[in-house]
Amino acid sequence: METKRAIELNNQGAKHFLNGRFDQAVSCYEEAYKLHPENTSLLNNMGLYYHQQKDFDKALSFFQKAIDLEEKASYMVNAGNSLAMQGKLEDARKQYQNTVKKFPKALGAWVSLAHLATHQNRLGDARAYWNEVVQLAPKPAHFLEMAKVMILQKDLEPALELLYAHSGEGKHAEIWFQIGRCEFQLRNHGLAEKALMRALAISPDHPDFRYYLALNYLAKGATQKGLEQLDILLKYDGENPNILTEKGVILSSLHQYDEALSLFEKALKIKPEFPKARHYKNLIENQTS
Repeated sequence: METKRAIELNNQGAKHFLNGRFDQAVSCYEEAYKLHPENTSLLNNMGLYYHQQKDFDKALSFFQKAIDLEEKASYMVNAGNSLAMQGKLEDARKQYQNTVKKFPKALGAWVSLAHLATHQNRLGDARAYWNEVVQLAPKPAHFLEMAKVMILQKDLEPALELLYAHSGEGKHAEIWFQIGRCEFQLRNHGLAEKALMRALAISPDHPDFRYYLALNYLAKGATQKGLEQLDILLKYDGENPNILTEKGVILSSLHQYDEALSLFEKALKIKPEFPKARHYKNLIENQTS
């Protein structure tokens, strides 16, 4: 009877957790724990609660209790995630590697390995891990992540081939954005513009897409169009030092020094150690002094 009640409480707690009612979730979990402290699903859920609360030591202790009772890939990955959030990256990597050794089809462990390798700039490893992921789950989102690693490796043409191959699978704005980035870096500015416009057609409010479109216009010499895109961005984010500085640089090139200087000063007020803004501010002051 107590075991059945513990299962009911655990399920109630999970529903509360998924709906953001964290106080109610932990209340259910703690009551269930008193009734059945060896319920591995409950132990894992308690670990997830404390992970969400950023109490990673406590989260790890619950994940470990669950693993000691039942080695399950999801529990092991969750433990690895808590280790990573503690900054114990090598321990996290060993945990994920141990998981895929015991559970070769554990998708979450391969994904975690790939993200961690990218974070550590081990790009060759990251690419190999994403290759394992796409073998297990050939989804556009996973091919996209592999292509992003390839872009970081400057392996642009194979990345483009991969992205174009999956660009027709649903309205995936991020894929078109990454195509635009590749074409931009290859100086194919016309193709970059088309791709970035397609990304914006799907997600018109995405600042990164519009910012890259502005840079692409500027690179192809369409200064006025580039300024228009930066002005749209500044309407929504007028305190962004990067955008303020980019606009200032363009105005400097057009000899509109007073307006450019005010933009650099505003950027430096927001981000005092911003080297690009300070460099161009000093250039203008030296030229006009």
